[in-house]
Amino acid sequence: MKSSAVVKLTKIKQFYFPVDAEDYKLLRAHGVPVIKIHENLLPTLGLLFKKNKITPQAVNFNDAIFNPYLDKIGEAWQSKEFRVATITKSVMKFETTKASIMPHAREALHKLETSLRRFFTRWGFAAAFELSESRGKLKLHVNYKFDPARDPVIPLVEDATSLPSIKIDLGFVRVSLTLMKHDVEVNIAIAAGTLWNSIHTSRCQYDQITDVRPMIAALVSVVNHDQHNSENRAK
Repeated sequence: MKSSAVVKLTKIKQFYFPVDAEDYKLLRAHGVPVIKIHENLLPTLGLLFKKNKITPQAVNFNDAIFNPYLDKIGEAWQSKEFRVATITKSVMKFETTKASIMPHAREALHKLETSLRRFFTRWGFAAAFELSESRGKLKLHVNYKFDPARDPVIPLVEDATSLPSIKIDLGFVRVSLTLMKHDVEVNIAIAAGTLWNSIHTSRCQYDQITDVRPMIAALVSVVNHDQHNSENRAK
């Protein structure tokens, strides 16, 4: 007799999501290659589960996923001196209260923003980030909400924070690429004083990228126009 498998699902608004990559792989293996499932499809999905001896297990999104994540990033930010975090249901603020910690805090804020963007992308949230500096003090202000129109993304192999990013600065615009096994993460940021404010992040698969050779040739030709170009490093 075929043994029963367990698939964990969590609900946000009227949609159900596989909790992790293994749950998604199980759904995909049984003909449901989707990450976001509307609640109206549950009766049909229930028939599929019964046929394939799959047992659904409900996981509360707020209690098991969202709130623990918010607690973790808030505690991590405030574990250092002169750093304050304020987190509500729609707004986050991460601030420094002393100018002398700015160099280290700027890097910490960059890592924090990367983590937040990955989390929001994973669960289909819309978010707006604003990084500001005043008198040597930094503040990352985040407005966020669940967006039913967004498709969530489940990283199946790599953790993007563990992979190097390739950056190129084009004047006051920075383009960053993180090359993973199956897809590419693209980030676009604009300069704001000594800071870079990210305005767009997305992912695409390799087969969705057009021919890169004309762009490579154009970038190589930049050195012919300015021989000092190779000395200008993206920080």
